[in-house]
Amino acid sequence: MVEAGLKEATPARVGRVFFDSLQRFGVRAIYARGYQTSASALDLEEYVFSRISPAGWESFYAERRFQDANWLPREVRRRAEPFKWSDVALITPEERALEQALKDCGFEDGIATPCHGPGGYIGVVSLAFERLDEVAPADLSAVQFASLILHNRMRELSRLATAGPPRLSRRERDCIAFVAQGKSDWEISVIMGVAQTTVISHVQNAKRKLGASTRAQAVAQCLTLGLL
Repeated sequence: MVEAGLKEATPARVGRVFFDSLQRFGVRAIYARGYQTSASALDLEEYVFSRISPAGWESFYAERRFQDANWLPREVRRRAEPFKWSDVALITPEERALEQALKDCGFEDGIATPCHGPGGYIGVVSLAFERLDEVAPADLSAVQFASLILHNRMRELSRLATAGPPRLSRRERDCIAFVAQGKSDWEISVIMGVAQTTVISHVQNAKRKLGASTRAQAVAQCLTLGLL
């Protein structure tokens, strides 16, 4: 899912290759976006990297003005971990109407993977599934991690790209590399011969420099930037 996408030269092509690779899981639509916080931190300016959906959905979405009822920007701002669409508490009748329209279009459920970055950047890859409950947990985890990596690639190829990769110390890179291998803080402390609190500090510093909210986001960014 990842290797072919990393070779593409535009955000749209990365999204297309990723979407095509997800067909075996019953994915029917992909929406990859980036949101840059405003100076007031009250509004989000949206940048669309990839938007692929069945014929007719986009015009229907626009006609019904569902963009005003889309709960995704709200949820991505306050969440760090991937979440199912069905786990979102809908607030307004318009949001419930959007939910029903998605199901009527064959988008039974979906997952959204927040992709936070430096400088207040917030991104997301949202995937609509025909039968999300039939996707094996291990496959779903792989899709979510691939979403992180390929979103970072799309951002790199856009005008939202940062000036350069953050400067992680050798110890910070080592800790993130061990996190990528599935090691716990205690296991890393034993391998590196340092206190567990030191490992936690290195990981937290790396996350802060990368603008990552989770360890998975930090690993994905380091892999995309070639820091691991």
